[in-house]
Amino acid sequence: MSERVLDCPQCGAPVKLRSAAAVFAVCEHCRSMVVVKGASAEAIGEMAVLPPDLSPFQVGTRGEWKGRGFEIVGRVRVEWAEGSWNEWCILYDATITGWLAEAQGFLMVSFATEIDHPLSTDVRDYVAGKQLQINGQRWTVNDVKQVTCRASEGELPMAATPASKRLSVDLFSSHSGFASIELTDSGAEIYIGEYADFDALKFANLRPVPGWNAEVAQEKNQTTALSCPSCGAPVQLRAVGLSMSVVCGSCAVVIDTSKPECKIIQRADLANRSLAPLLPLGQRGKLFDVDYEVIGFVKREDRTSSWSEFLLFNPWQGFRWLVTYQGHWSFIERVPALADVQANVVECEGRDYKFYTKGTANVAGVLGEFYWKVQRGERADVFDYIAPPYILSKEVYPGLNEFTWSRGKYVEPAVIARAFGLAKPTLPVDIYLNQPNPYYESWRDIRWVAFAALLLLLFLQVRASRGHPEISVANERFIFQKVTASPKPPPTDPTSPDIANSTPADPAKTFTTPHFTLAGGEQRVDIDAAADVDNNWIDLDLRLVNVNTNASFPAFVELSYYHGSDEDGPWSEGSYSSSVSIPSVPPGEYFLSVEPSVDTQTTRVPFSVIVRSGGVFASNFIVMLLCVLFYPAMLFWRRHTFEAERWSEADGGYPWQRND
Repeated sequence: MSERVLDCPQCGAPVKLRSAAAVFAVCEHCRSMVVVKGASAEAIGEMAVLPPDLSPFQVGTRGEWKGRGFEIVGRVRVEWAEGSWNEWCILYDATITGWLAEAQGFLMVSFATEIDHPLSTDVRDYVAGKQLQINGQRWTVNDVKQVTCRASEGELPMAATPASKRLSVDLFSSHSGFASIELTDSGAEIYIGEYADFDALKFANLRPVPGWNAEVAQEKNQTTALSCPSCGAPVQLRAVGLSMSVVCGSCAVVIDTSKPECKIIQRADLANRSLAPLLPLGQRGKLFDVDYEVIGFVKREDRTSSWSEFLLFNPWQGFRWLVTYQGHWSFIERVPALADVQANVVECEGRDYKFYTKGTANVAGVLGEFYWKVQRGERADVFDYIAPPYILSKEVYPGLNEFTWSRGKYVEPAVIARAFGLAKPTLPVDIYLNQPNPYYESWRDIRWVAFAALLLLLFLQVRASRGHPEISVANERFIFQKVTASPKPPPTDPTSPDIANSTPADPAKTFTTPHFTLAGGEQRVDIDAAADVDNNWIDLDLRLVNVNTNASFPAFVELSYYHGSDEDGPWSEGSYSSSVSIPSVPPGEYFLSVEPSVDTQTTRVPFSVIVRSGGVFASNFIVMLLCVLFYPAMLFWRRHTFEAERWSEADGGYPWQRND
């Protein structure tokens, strides 16, 4: 669409209008406010001078949103009691007028939208946290402000005269949806769009930023100075136009920088004069491939502790925070769209955060500059949710119709030290609420190795068991009987229980089994022994003897069984049977030698031995299994104790103990 060109009624200079919806423009030459009426223009006064700022945008900046291009054609500087922001008018796809809002480091793209029902014009219907249904979608009110137009430039779809007022209601929906309701004397309008990322908008023709752009490198570290209204000392602003308050470095008063008058917000006190931040103001560092400058420092405290917060600034990425407590650090950024939930679990960007604690945080001291009018004594109700190494926090401000959310990630102290040139990293104390559990990391590193080792161990055990099947090679029963002064002749009846399935023997001799063969390679030999002991015992000295080499393998078995009763009732101890193993026996022809011994009162004890070859030691498997499982089990235990210590400071203890 071709642009319109009108003559300025005041100076005659050309006033270019690229948007068909433009009805208001500011002459670039004489700053006259020009109202467009058909093909003519009328001057209604001179526009106030826009305050200086560090915004990288300007009229003529181009970008891309959702695959289509846009160009900035105008700007409105809006202010409220606690600050100000820019609203850039864009011509989208060369035909549609929209808005790019730039506020507190956020970027929001929105367009005027027709809705399915009239909006209320009653201010009382808009309260932070209230939910509205608009065009079938649920929206949540998160900010309500009475705003004033400070100044404007370029072309606009409405008359943005200085001091004109309106009520601005910001809303959000899930998936970064953004909406703004504007209430004026003429009615209500709504603009719907989304929060946007600076890099995703693919900007071109940005304004060079002194101290940040390579093309103006000679002005590095240049800042805008103002005079302190209390002591007259120069006060440096590092984010001019975006900072709403600054602390005088000489007298420590808090100064309102949202207006040229620079009024004192709060007088200094001893606590503010004694602040000594770990990161000095003006220090620059690179975190996550972005250069940031430390422009503000806040000391906050609650009933039991205090911590430090550093405000970081980058003209393209906006504001971020570094929060440190007892040597721990977290990198914090505001979250644009999250519901005012009351549950113990909050979902944000596909991650579940569990409620940790709540409390009231007070500002104990401030240095530097901030994007709101911060003061000592300022209070906020804080609700923390964690999904280590991430943290999600909601802050509710008493007296303001507003709440905000922020999301953070734990940063190792060594990373902070390298980024900002600290002599040495801070030393963390105890466990922090969003500190990553190092045993989770270790488990992720070794879990597949441990799993593979366990499978290998099971495979080897099964293979060994199948390769060395267990078989019985000897099974004999003997009777141990002492010789007395008048020995009783042995029974001659072959059906006697003492004779059947047994081998009588001279008690003075050693019992032996018939020869048997151990085939294959070296193998394990098990010997099972059993005896008819009854309130007595028998010891068996065993020796496995190779018939050909006379090599022997000794073993020993003790069998005993006692029983009776006393005042506590019946009792018993010992066992009728026992086993012993001989490892690594070479193949060959063998017999088992058994030499028994009994107590002095025992004269006769039947006993048996069974010799088994092959098989594998279960103890070896158990020992190796314990070796494989020891480290994972240790990690599991340390992980548990780490989490137990973390949650010991939480409201309500472990999250799985709560009734969510």
